[in-house]
Amino acid sequence: MRLELHCHSKYSRGKKIPTEGIDSPGDIVKAAKKLGLGGIALTDHSTNKGWKEAKEEAKKLGLIFIPAIEIASREGHIIGLGLSEHIQSGLSVGETVDKIHEQGALAIASHPFDVRREGLGKSSGKADVIEAFNSMNLDRFSNWAAKRFAKKISKPCVAGSDSHTKEMLGTCINYVEAHDMDSCLRQIKAGRVSYKADYIPLEKLLPWVKQRFALSYPDVMAYMERNYWQPKRWASERLVHKFMNDRNERFWYWIGELGIAGARGYGLARAIF
Repeated sequence: MRLELHCHSKYSRGKKIPTEGIDSPGDIVKAAKKLGLGGIALTDHSTNKGWKEAKEEAKKLGLIFIPAIEIASREGHIIGLGLSEHIQSGLSVGETVDKIHEQGALAIASHPFDVRREGLGKSSGKADVIEAFNSMNLDRFSNWAAKRFAKKISKPCVAGSDSHTKEMLGTCINYVEAHDMDSCLRQIKAGRVSYKADYIPLEKLLPWVKQRFALSYPDVMAYMERNYWQPKRWASERLVHKFMNDRNERFWYWIGELGIAGARGYGLARAIF
């Protein structure tokens, strides 16, 4: 069976830019069906609001739906895979893992060494499974560090697309021999899982970023007004305005490449030191 284990719907929200996921849970499940996936886990940030819609659509289409949440523990993000109820954010990683286990679910350390420092780092050893490949870790070294750490502590590995639009879905696909959610969880926990993974290309990332800014424009402007002093606010406001209105896609593509190059340098430094 082919599984997507990390994706976000419109119910995932951010801080500086409130809009993170773009599509409805139902549309995500439909896209998963078109990709030939056999099952999908909806892992919205700190909420289970999308479960009902996703579950109903998955039942119509004959897909296995795995209810999940990407929970923000105090130490970093951790996915509760196969949950039956919501789990609050802000607990320690140990408390979060305990609550996940109380529901018979798996704890997956998502992007544990990402450059934004939103992962668990070495605390990911408290999880059941390590996300050894995340398609949004464009620096590459974050994934290398995660896979190396998982091997060192002998933890099962999975991959996650971390998709925030339906176009990003299936960038990572996990393979298990299973027929329902429970057997999927058992196979993953036992390490009987393999994956095919790739990075999300800029051609898919840039439209998503522009959609985020368009849907969150007043919030972004208000955030900069509250938190940025001149001239940083002046420069940031004009940069956002140019990005939203400029049709020169190649220019922004190369700006994106420059940003990725910087992330790679930072990721390499973290991996070494």
